[in-house]
Amino acid sequence: MNFLKGTLAVALTGLLTACGGGGSDGYYDNKGTNIGNPPTQPSTGGATTPADAQKIFNELKAEGAALFGQADPEQKGYVDHALDAYAQSILKISQDIRNVDFTAFATTNRKEKCYDESTSDYRTCYIFKGDEINTLLGAKYDAWDFVIDDGTIDNLNDQTIGNDLANIRLKSEEVTPDLKSYYGETYLFVFENENKLKHLQDIAISGAFSYPFAQTDGLQKRFILINSETSDFKITVTKAGATESTVMGALSIYKVPKTSDDSEYYVTEAGSGFNTLINDNTNVAFAEPVNFRIDSELGVAPSTYKILNNIETLNLPSVTISGTRVEHEQPTLNAKEFIGSIYLEGPSILDFKQSAVDSILKFKHVLNGVTYAGQSKNTASGIITEFSSPSAIKY
Repeated sequence: MNFLKGTLAVALTGLLTACGGGGSDGYYDNKGTNIGNPPTQPSTGGATTPADAQKIFNELKAEGAALFGQADPEQKGYVDHALDAYAQSILKISQDIRNVDFTAFATTNRKEKCYDESTSDYRTCYIFKGDEINTLLGAKYDAWDFVIDDGTIDNLNDQTIGNDLANIRLKSEEVTPDLKSYYGETYLFVFENENKLKHLQDIAISGAFSYPFAQTDGLQKRFILINSETSDFKITVTKAGATESTVMGALSIYKVPKTSDDSEYYVTEAGSGFNTLINDNTNVAFAEPVNFRIDSELGVAPSTYKILNNIETLNLPSVTISGTRVEHEQPTLNAKEFIGSIYLEGPSILDFKQSAVDSILKFKHVLNGVTYAGQSKNTASGIITEFSSPSAIKY
């Protein structure tokens, strides 16, 4: 993985004490080696016949049906889970935070200069952590938990009494991140800007949280972890009561305030990544981690999410998604990594089955060296997917 040339240092009044300076060159600074030329994995190199191409695609669609508008809410693969978690948690927070009136927090959560020692970033920021985020975002976040604790912390918005990770198991102690990594609070940073259009449009999220994930048998907790191991984008903080700074991985999203077509437009910071803990695979007793890493390149290939006239466009030109989905009927650990790019365009792109009849979803993905391009149509009898590349495969 490529790392940003520098790390940001944040001083949080009341929550954190002053530390270090800035150093990031800004958005999309990573020059991802996968952009435009995803590496070819050995498993795809032999796709010389239609049967070979179909076999490779069948492995992909089992994990990433959402890539083609075919996602089943009850049978998600790990690519489906990664995309869904990105949309339903991180992007959702990024959208909703911009409806908040921050004037009420000017005396409690505002830091006049976030980066005390930085010579390149003099911005003011608002800093919220843990239960404060529930209050900030309002009632529709009541079921979200921004403090994942081991039962020794009494916080206001716990959805259980005691250990938040009770009844969660990983396959072994060798699995990373381990469960202890999930304990802690979420930190949310919102930045002021001298340019009124850019004002409060840049946010960063770090830490761990859970949110409700709906299944037919009830709600499950879906855990999200953003730290130094999951994300190449870093912030450096000194936590309350500490004397030394801590480097924390973060996921940062900037909303472009003015576009040529008046669209709603979000850009994800280079190197941002997260881990989500999936516990819906009933083949095994343990939960399975999924890692999602997003890259960008300044002025060349930014990672974006756009909404215009109810049409959404998700353009991620350089991603890595890895995970496992253990199977028994044809025994396999089913551990895979997909590297390349993702492009989706249409209404309700990550919940396409809920779109109106005759809706069209366009897609073009390059994963492990194979280009999958075409479109899906939502018909009265179900989703019909047709490929222009590879033209020989069938969904």
